Amino acid sequence: MGNMKFNTSILTGSALVAVIEMLSRLSHVSRKTADGHLADNEKNWEEYLNKTKTVYIERQHDLEMLYFGSYRKLFSKMFMNGRPIVAARNSCEVIAVYNALLNLGIKEENTSFPRLLNYFEKNASVLKGYFGTSFAGIIKYFKTHGYDYKYFYGKNITEENLNDLEKNYATYIFMSYNNIENIADMIHTMSVTREEKGFFIHNACEVPIYFDSLYEAISKYNNVCGFKSRPIAVLGINKGKKEKENEEE
Repeated sequence: MGNMKFNTSILTGSALVAVIEMLSRLSHVSRKTADGHLADNEKNWEEYLNKTKTVYIERQHDLEMLYFGSYRKLFSKMFMNGRPIVAARNSCEVIAVYNALLNLGIKEENTSFPRLLNYFEKNASVLKGYFGTSFAGIIKYFKTHGYDYKYFYGKNITEENLNDLEKNYATYIFMSYNNIENIADMIHTMSVTREEKGFFIHNACEVPIYFDSLYEAISKYNNVCGFKSRPIAVLGINKGKKEKENEEE
């Protein structure tokens, strides 16, 4: 049983996003716990920035000093081999939001990384943070804060639709299975930005790669690490108010 693989076609697109969102509504971090983390996170984040001089967050595993989630002994044993629940292991969705906002030129008090951790702990964390953050919660964040956005799930993540996002939206977030052949290799959420050299995925593999198109970046994510991935959800974001609700559910 230990070597059994489950193909990611079992649960894809909108169905997976809906399951994660349902878990989030039942099990997000309490306001008291999240607010208790904020002061320490703000202090530790300032020290991290001063030491690394980072702009975008590229190395999630360096964030051992930041809290995200509510400790549960059973969940830590099941999902983290008994390790502490910290941002180094479960904050990829919040990192993607932070990087996307930076790319849009948004630098406000409430968009600092510690403030975003606090917001998503209280509003969209899943299984007390052990399963990270709900993608539907990310969409809700951009909706609530007045951004223009469009998203695609599962089978609607086509080259045509991603070309539309590339043409009409400034920055992007996507969630993907790391390995199309095995759900156990887990899910990762990342920001994609448009640079002079091409489209760049932040907080992905250690090897920096630029892609010729948004579609190529998302469809070829993790190839360099020896896997074929499967995108689950893709979100395009602009500054400015959304005119109408998303047409691609």
